[in-house]
Amino acid sequence: MVIQTIQKKEYLITPGKAGDFIAFVNSGVLRYFIGKDGSEYNIDFHLEATFASAYSSFLTGKPAIGYLQALEDSQLLMLSKKNYDALLSENTEAYKFAKFISDDYFLRKCKRQTSLLMDSAIERYRLLLETYPGIEQKVPQYQIASYLGIEPESLSRIKPLT
Repeated sequence: MVIQTIQKKEYLITPGKAGDFIAFVNSGVLRYFIGKDGSEYNIDFHLEATFASAYSSFLTGKPAIGYLQALEDSQLLMLSKKNYDALLSENTEAYKFAKFISDDYFLRKCKRQTSLLMDSAIERYRLLLETYPGIEQKVPQYQIASYLGIEPESLSRIKPLT
C-alpha cells in the first residue's frame, strides 16, 4: 500500500480512465459522481475508515464512467489492482479482505437502489444518515440533495422532520 494525500476538489478518477486501485480513506471525504448535460449526480460517498474506488472499473479493467473526487483534503492508503491481485494469489486469507470490500459495495448499492425506488425523500435521508454517520457535518447540503435525488430546497424542508 502507498500513502497518498490529495487536496480538496482533486480527482482520483475521471471518466474514460480505468479505476486501477482501491483506496482506504484514512482521513477526509470523497464522492463518486457522474455528470450529464452539465449536471452532477452523486452516486456514493466515502468517509473515513471506508474503501473508495470506481469499483466496477477496478474489477473489469474497463474505463470508469464517473469521477472520484475529494470533498476535503484527504489521506488515502492506495492498493493498486496489480498488488491486489498479487495479494490474492499469494494469500488465501486475503480473500476475506476482498469479500468484505465486495460485500460492502454491493450492500450499499442495493440499499440505495431500493430506497430510490421505494422510499420517500425523508426515508432516503434517514437511510443516508444511518449509512454515513456524521455526513451532514462533512458534505455540503447540495451534494447530499443530489445523492438523494432531490433539490437542495427540498432537503431543507425535510431535515427538520427527521
